[in-house]
Amino acid sequence: MALPASPLLESRTTGALRAPPAASRPTPQDGPALARSVLSVIALWAVPAAIALGQISIEQTLVGEPVAWRAALWTTLPNWVLWAALTPPVVALASRVGPSTAPAWQIVAVHAIGATLALAAHSIGNVAAFRIAGLPSDWTWGTFETHYGLRFHVNVVSYALVVAATWVVMASRRARDRERRHAALEADLANAELRALQMQVRPHFLFNALHAVGATVRKGDGDQAVTMIGQLGDLLRSSLEADGTAIVPLSRELDVLERYLALEGVRVGDRLTVDWNVESDVRQMMVPAWILQPLVENAIKHAVAAHSGPARIEVGARVLEGDLVLTVEDDGPGLGATTTSGTGVGLANTQARLATLYGDDASLDLEANADGGTTARVTLPLSR
Repeated sequence: MALPASPLLESRTTGALRAPPAASRPTPQDGPALARSVLSVIALWAVPAAIALGQISIEQTLVGEPVAWRAALWTTLPNWVLWAALTPPVVALASRVGPSTAPAWQIVAVHAIGATLALAAHSIGNVAAFRIAGLPSDWTWGTFETHYGLRFHVNVVSYALVVAATWVVMASRRARDRERRHAALEADLANAELRALQMQVRPHFLFNALHAVGATVRKGDGDQAVTMIGQLGDLLRSSLEADGTAIVPLSRELDVLERYLALEGVRVGDRLTVDWNVESDVRQMMVPAWILQPLVENAIKHAVAAHSGPARIEVGARVLEGDLVLTVEDDGPGLGATTTSGTGVGLANTQARLATLYGDDASLDLEANADGGTTARVTLPLSR
C-alpha cells in the first residue's frame, strides 16, 4: 500500500531570504508517484474482492446452481471499491494520530471515532450500490443498520489493517531516515577527521622546509635560499589549488611531488638522484592528496642524511593484482639501522588517512630491501 509521505523539511539559517523548498512545490515526479499510489491501493483491495467472488462461485457450483454473476458482483465488489476510496482518508488519519504522535488514550479515541465514521460511509455506499443495481434496498434507518451490522466485523478488521499498515510503513521510513542521518553524520565526522589529518601534513612539511631555508641562510648562501623560497612558493601554490580536496588524480600528486623534490634538490644538490617508474596508464587514477610527499620526505631523511655520499630514491606507480601500488624506495641503511620505526608524523598521518578513506581496502607497508634501503608501499583500490 502506498502511503503519503510526511517530508521532513530541514534548513540552515543563512541570514538571507530563501525560496520555498522544492519539495513543497509540485514536481514532474508527483504525477507518476500518485499513479503508483492509486494502483497500489486498487491492487490491495482487488485481492479480497477476487477471493470473495471465487468463494461465491464455488459455493453456487457445489450446490448445482448457476453462478449469478450480476448479483455476485453488485453484492461483493462495492465493498472493496468503497474501501479503496476510504483508504486515503484512513491513511491520512493514521499518519497524524499514531504511536509516535499521541498518547494511547487519544489514539484509541480518535480511531474509534474514525472507524465508526468509515463504517458509516461504507454502509451508505453499499445502500447506494444496491439501489443502482436494482437490488432490494431503500433509504431507511433499518436498511442502513442492516448493512452496517452485516459487514461490521469485516470492516473493523479492514480499518485496523489499513491503520496498522500505515504505522508499519511510517516506522520503516523513520528507521531509514535515522539510518540516513546516522550515515551522513558518520560521513561528516570522517570528512572532518580527514580534513584535520590533511591539515596536519602541511604545517609539518612547511616547518621542515622553512627550517631547511633557515639552515641555508645561516650558511651564507643567499642565492640558494632565494631559490628555495621560490620553489616553496610554487609548492604551496599547488597545495592551495587543491585545498579541501581529499582525492586527486595521480598526475596532480606527481606534479606536487616534483615541485617538492625540486625544493629538496636545491638543498642537497647533486647528492640526490630521483628515478621515476610510473606506468603511463595509471596517471589518471585517483589517490589521496599528499599521499606520496611524506613518504618521499622520509626516504630523503634516511637516504641522504644517513651518509654523505650520493643517494637515490625511486618513485613507482603500477597496477598489481587489481590494486594501484605506489612505492617510494631509498638506498639508505634500511629499517634496522634507523632510529625511527615508521610512526612519525608523516607516516602515522598517512596510515590514518588511508584508514579513514578506504578502511581495510588500503594499506601502507615498510619493507627492508635485500640490498639495503627501505621501500614504502601504498596499496589502494583502483579508482579513476
